[in-house]
Amino acid sequence: MSMNLFFRGFTQQQIDKMKEELSLIDQLVKNGEYLLETDIETAWDVLGNILNGEGIGISERIDEALYNGCNLISSEEVKKESLKLSKWKHEEILEKLRALDEESDLYHLEIYQDEEEYLLEQFDKLVNFYQTAARQNLVILSYLA
Repeated sequence: MSMNLFFRGFTQQQIDKMKEELSLIDQLVKNGEYLLETDIETAWDVLGNILNGEGIGISERIDEALYNGCNLISSEEVKKESLKLSKWKHEEILEKLRALDEESDLYHLEIYQDEEEYLLEQFDKLVNFYQTAARQNLVILSYLA
């Protein structure tokens, strides 16, 4: 079974309500009551390593929600992360990917070393999601499932 990293964009008002009543997190995610969504499939560990955590960061951790807990990234942080992510070039990502040691124990590293374009597709999804979330002033909720 694979673990994918999902991203959901919510308004600050939605997040405030969720923080007051944590069970709303599961409900709103399950019912699709978010404004924006994407996932970077199983690339989260490799991309997190290559990007030095950019785009995978956490402003706040909530362990009592969803199956594995979730992370919140404030709208201010979303804007900062969007800017950082936009500065990365595909060539830099591939260079860092190729420099990773096969023994580094990153989740699904071998898949992305064999299929570099697939990693770049996941990176592009992440960048596009952050740019859209930043423009819409959204808070990002991310979780592994």
